[in-house]
Amino acid sequence: MSGRALPRSRLDNLIPSLVEAQALIALVPATGDLPWAAAAAWDVARAATRGSRRVALVDLLLETPTLHDVIGVTPTDGIVDAFEFGVSLNKTAHQVDGVFFIAAGSNPAHTGDVFANPRWRKLQGGFRVEGALLLIYVSAGGLARLSAVPDGLLALSPDGYEPESSIGQGIAAAMERGIPLLGVVRERWTPSPAAAPAVEPPPRASRAVHPPPAPGGEAPKRRARPAVVAITLAAGAAGGWVLLATAGESFRARLGDLTHVAPASPRPHPATVAPVRPAPPPPPPPATLHVDSLPWTIQLAAYGTFEKALALADRLSDARRPAFIAPIALAGRARGTVWYRVLVGAYQSRDSAAAGRTALWRRGGVPHGQGKLLRAPYSLALAGPALPDSLRAHGIAPVRWRTGGLLVGAFETPEQAALAQTQLKRAGLQATLVTRVGSRP
Repeated sequence: MSGRALPRSRLDNLIPSLVEAQALIALVPATGDLPWAAAAAWDVARAATRGSRRVALVDLLLETPTLHDVIGVTPTDGIVDAFEFGVSLNKTAHQVDGVFFIAAGSNPAHTGDVFANPRWRKLQGGFRVEGALLLIYVSAGGLARLSAVPDGLLALSPDGYEPESSIGQGIAAAMERGIPLLGVVRERWTPSPAAAPAVEPPPRASRAVHPPPAPGGEAPKRRARPAVVAITLAAGAAGGWVLLATAGESFRARLGDLTHVAPASPRPHPATVAPVRPAPPPPPPPATLHVDSLPWTIQLAAYGTFEKALALADRLSDARRPAFIAPIALAGRARGTVWYRVLVGAYQSRDSAAAGRTALWRRGGVPHGQGKLLRAPYSLALAGPALPDSLRAHGIAPVRWRTGGLLVGAFETPEQAALAQTQLKRAGLQATLVTRVGSRP
């Protein structure tokens, strides 16, 4: 049994009814393409929030966590820090697109202890009482060690999976344990006729490696990752909104403002840092026509040089479908490395972006199967009549936008735009972070 096919373009319609009776669902990547699986997991989580249901998504792919990459943040703490170091789940949660996201966090001292923690059963019970949904992104092997028995599982694989494969056998073992297979999230209804050619990817930042424990001493706790986003929790009625309750794990959390904080000190002596509220990006200039937000785009490649990215962007760009080049500075051990993403088009919804990608395939603009749908709503708007050709010498490729003026890049978060903003400043240009909009047809 390979499961019901759930194409990504239909998840908003299929997922809510499929998971309405469940409190805990496992999302199991059944492919070697982990970036695709992570993006699909986010699509499932967003779809599950339709109808105002409260949804939490936890990254339990502890060896190779990737869910935070999809949304472009590097959280300080995560589920490991909550279970091993006593960090409140409130402090680990990030609200993104209506989903309460908890990252993997620090490297665990013993991976098996995280899966076997009895708190999973309490969380499952608490979410059930609250009518909320807990999604865990976990490998088939990790699922076999989980202390709780999920109410269902969704396999994630662009072209389905083979039941005879090792992952397929792991899913079969979960089903024998009493976990029903609700379906297989795929890129389309049927498998693609041929595998898509590999796109040159940016290297993944390595997780921190920590020294072994001193003889006779305890293992040192992991160093927290640099904080990009922290979350302030707003107090509510009936004693406040909390993710943890003494009698059971409750999902009564309502998250407050996203705030920036300074990097946290290594545990067990965290620094107390007052949150600093960033100034919101200014609104786009007024227009006489109705405008719509155009947050979705298609990432086709990521190159280590601007010249390679520019060649692809120039080949694909036209007046109706602009091609953006977004320089992204990597963090962690790869700090100082820059990758140039090539993103084509600007769309109102994920479905319209998927249709745009299909049109690219049909016209032969890119190989069939290539292209990642990305929500990257931010661009840098240039002040003054800058000439695109003159900026290319500085590694900047502006796009002449339909509402007038020039835009640079397409970014998932304001922080991603920092490198491009620095490049523009060095070129003597002022730029304002805006949300891309366009005239309604």
